[in-house]
Amino acid sequence: MTTNYAQQMLDALSSGQLEDAKKLFAQSLRKDNDDLIYSLAEELYALGFLNQSRRAYKKLLEKYPEEDELRTALADIAIEDGEIDEAQDYLAQISSNSSSYIKALLVKADLYQSEGLSESAENSLLKAEKIAPDEEVIQFALAEYYYSNQNYAKAVPRYRALLMTGHREISRVDIVARIGMAYAQIGNYENAMGYLEQIKPERMTLDTRFQLAILYQENERIDEAIKLFNEILDIDSKYTSIYPLLGQAYEQQQKFEDAYRVYQEGLAQDETNELLYRLAGLVADKLDDLDQAKNYYKQALALDNADVTTIIALSDLLLKQYEYEADIQLLEKYIQDNIIDPMFYWHLARANYQIEAISQANKYWMLALPFFEENVSFLQDIIDWYHEQGQRENEINMMNHYLQIAPDDVDMQMKLEDAKF
Repeated sequence: MTTNYAQQMLDALSSGQLEDAKKLFAQSLRKDNDDLIYSLAEELYALGFLNQSRRAYKKLLEKYPEEDELRTALADIAIEDGEIDEAQDYLAQISSNSSSYIKALLVKADLYQSEGLSESAENSLLKAEKIAPDEEVIQFALAEYYYSNQNYAKAVPRYRALLMTGHREISRVDIVARIGMAYAQIGNYENAMGYLEQIKPERMTLDTRFQLAILYQENERIDEAIKLFNEILDIDSKYTSIYPLLGQAYEQQQKFEDAYRVYQEGLAQDETNELLYRLAGLVADKLDDLDQAKNYYKQALALDNADVTTIIALSDLLLKQYEYEADIQLLEKYIQDNIIDPMFYWHLARANYQIEAISQANKYWMLALPFFEENVSFLQDIIDWYHEQGQRENEINMMNHYLQIAPDDVDMQMKLEDAKF
């Protein structure tokens, strides 16, 4: 009975007997027949033992120098190891007349991709397609190429063609999921949901569930989004990109306590998430937990000192708490550091108005006006300012401007009438 050293080596590897596996590998290369060595090379490559796989393929290539399939396998391994020159050498030895030429073109595409030569990779794949237009592995490679390069409109028809020929999965890639994800990226949400909903829950990856949940949320199917988000967190509580979205979904349903809980749970998993601190601050503000809101905003700014959205949220809170001096100090410091947003001017105008710093207030009202001259809330504020300062002409002009934007505001109409007398 012939001894199968290749299988014995694989058995030793699976049981963790590395020293025995090493000895059996050497015996396989010396004593096994070529078919067993070839199968062993394939198995070792699949298991990630690249050096051993390379040795087996090289032994076979020495014996069968005309077998270009061995060169494509060795080129694949070289690419995995980052040995680009070696991979190119193997591929250069394969002529266009070789039966392995199409495979070589596919490997070349991988090589070009690894070097960031996207256009060359596409050209290599298209050349292969021209030679064998009905070859499914080429269509799949092109679909994957376009998908990975975010050219989803070109990826979709190729995936769909594969699906039509009965290929639901290729190389462990779920074709239906790929089509759904691609449609989502190009904004075709109905088709995206249609495809993703075809995937059975047990076959759906966490990333696919995540994408479907986002689609539900964007299409106002909030209950379904919340259910999916929570299912993902039940499986993997460290899937931290979910917490902001799940919290916002609860906020869409006015469930602020649930949103607050989710943001806090997210921060327990990721203490460096600036967005979660800001969102927690905003919902704490809505729940009148103002001191905690302020703390969250400050923690967010400790992580990203230049985040304008958080700065404005903190400034809003300081104004709400009548901490006008603190608000002025906060915003003027950022302006001095050349971190500026037009909303800063509006808030500074309000804060200086409250502490009766008339000159400063006037300066900031004028700086803010060009940015907010179509904003009814701002116009109401500046009209009050003009009224308090006795600037009757400016007040009337601004009320007339306001009524051009909001002509049905009866209160403003009455104020304008009173101001004219």
